Amino acid sequence: MKLIQLFFFLISFNCLSQINNGKIEYGLHISTFEGLEKTTRMKVAYVKAMENSPFINFELLFNSNESFFYIKDGLGLDDQGYLYAKLFSGYEGVIFQNEEFSYSEIKGEIGNFLIKKNKKKDWTLENETKEINGFVCFKATAVKTVINSAGVFHFPVIAWYCPQIPLSYGPNGYGGLPGLILELQVRNILFGVKKIDLKPNKNILVPQRKEFKVVSEKEYEDILLKK
Repeated sequence: MKLIQLFFFLISFNCLSQINNGKIEYGLHISTFEGLEKTTRMKVAYVKAMENSPFINFELLFNSNESFFYIKDGLGLDDQGYLYAKLFSGYEGVIFQNEEFSYSEIKGEIGNFLIKKNKKKDWTLENETKEINGFVCFKATAVKTVINSAGVFHFPVIAWYCPQIPLSYGPNGYGGLPGLILELQVRNILFGVKKIDLKPNKNILVPQRKEFKVVSEKEYEDILLKK
C-alpha cells in the first residue's frame, strides 16, 4: 500500500493540473464462461453475442466535474447478434457520473427514469501495474453481487485505473477510484480502451441529464414489479 501511495503522490504532483478533459473509446469483448455449455436456452444467444462484441464501441466524455458514457453507432455480423452483444454487455442506456454518483438513463413504456447509484464500491487496491496505451495503470478488484429468481451470485470485478488522469470515472457506471478506469472486466465482460484523446486545454462539454425522475435501484425494481 505504501508503494501505491508514493506513486499517487508523484503522479499527482506532476499531472494533477494537466489532464482534466478528454474522451476515451472502449471496445467490448465477451468471452465464454464455465457452465455455458449446459445452458442450452441461452447458448445460441450468447455465442452470437461473443461473435458480435468486437463490432461494438463505447465512448466516455469527461471533464473535471462530470462524465457521459454511451454506445457509439456500429454494425455487427447481424442485427440480432448485435442486440445480444449489447444486452449481455450490461449496458442499459447512457450513464452520467459526477464525483459521487452515477445516473443511468432508462426510457420505456412504464416511464422515464434516472437510476442513481453510489460509485464508491468496496475496491481493493492492488500493488500490480500494467501499461495501457502508454499510461501506467494500477489494478483494483471488487465483487459484484447479483440477486435474482435463480439465487444470489457473486462476480469478480477487475479495474485498471490511471492516476495520471486523476478523475474517478469509468465505463458503464463504474468509478470511485483515484484515477480514470481504462480497462474494466466484470466476470467475462471486458471493456478495453481503444483510443485516448486528451484535451488538457479544452473543456469537454458533457450532455446534460434529462429531467427524468431520479430513483434508486431498489425503487426501480419495485416499480417494475408493480407494473
